[in-house]
Amino acid sequence: MTDHDPIESFLRDVRRNSAPEKDSKWELDLIRQLVNESYNLKTAKPEASLGRILAAAFDLAVSAAYYRYVSQRGWFYCPSPSPRLYFHFTNCCPRHALDNSFYFNKSNKPESANIGEVTSRILRRFISVLFEKNNVKAQVLKGKEPIDIVILEDAGQNLFFGEVKAAPLLTLPLAKDAEPFKDEEGNLLKDHDAPVAVSPIYKTPIKLFVPKRDDNSKWTEHLFTLGSIENEDDSFWGYRSLLSLLSSDKTFFSTFFDFWDNALTFYHPKRKQSIFWLTNGSGEPNPAPPHWPSRKGGNGKNPESVSDSKTSVGMDRTDDIKKGIYQILKIGVENKPSKSKWKLRLGIISNIHAARHFEEYLSSLQNLVWTLDETGKAQKASDLDDNHPLYNLFDGIITFTQSHIRDPWLKSMFDFEAKWKIQN
Repeated sequence: MTDHDPIESFLRDVRRNSAPEKDSKWELDLIRQLVNESYNLKTAKPEASLGRILAAAFDLAVSAAYYRYVSQRGWFYCPSPSPRLYFHFTNCCPRHALDNSFYFNKSNKPESANIGEVTSRILRRFISVLFEKNNVKAQVLKGKEPIDIVILEDAGQNLFFGEVKAAPLLTLPLAKDAEPFKDEEGNLLKDHDAPVAVSPIYKTPIKLFVPKRDDNSKWTEHLFTLGSIENEDDSFWGYRSLLSLLSSDKTFFSTFFDFWDNALTFYHPKRKQSIFWLTNGSGEPNPAPPHWPSRKGGNGKNPESVSDSKTSVGMDRTDDIKKGIYQILKIGVENKPSKSKWKLRLGIISNIHAARHFEEYLSSLQNLVWTLDETGKAQKASDLDDNHPLYNLFDGIITFTQSHIRDPWLKSMFDFEAKWKIQN
């Protein structure tokens, strides 16, 4: 090691600032339980993709983090077939969306900055727990701008810098039973009403909305009792409640995965019906009802979306893909040619692959290699020295659901399906 090793200097800063992140105990306990449930489900259903099961489990952990924002406000009253209140994360009544019927209510999704912080943190923790379970001797650390995640293996001096682009496929709506609403004249309301302030909210049962297929393969509302919020300071009730539900109801995770797995197939290729409208990035309702609002700034011509492209799934947002490509190229040019003891790899890492946009933005670049030519004269490979280095643009495009990895060290760590097959 020398003082002129910029990678070593960067790692010293990262390690110095690698104190435990907030929410660590409840969140880590939930992630460990979700990883165990994922492997149990894979054993019970060996034909299922372990990567897709893990991606579904990731969404549950993100949901638990989002539930900290549940309050008395933001609930939506649905009168039929039975009176119920919903706290949901897309812009419409989740119960009626299953029948392609749309009733607008602004979603309760957190601010974008909070989403990025939560999904990055949870993805790092999932990877760390998976490494622990599979006896992979590597550390997973929070990076420092412009690098989001650092994975290192001291023994082999192997190192990965990653750009995290993660977002859930869906966040499960919450539900509460309700007394029928009445208007000022005492007549029962027959239409939806929003927004609604719910009182009491604390120490009362809250349920989880998980669509389930009936005997005719139609997706219908199914509710699991989740838990309750103790008081306004109970930020961890979602983690605690999901841990309890996973332990007490052995049908829950399998039912949820069946819904999630099918929802991903509705997300791409787009099947604009039923559970599609509970996924992120679903766009405008089809067809938009007369009472559906117009998009702000759209001059009344475009309907508001059920869920806009800013919430696209995994790394599937086009702005994120383009930014990620540039960041990886810039980090590579500035670090890969450096003289360092570390064998540096770079890539984008996410929960779900770019299902809709991989062919358009990443397919042609996934096997790209580059080099630096300080002479400015090279026109072909033979113009360079025989030992002139070449570098991968992406050593890995890594997700739970579908990866493209060129580097053997990364492949050895992230092929969880192959590891499961060896163990079983």
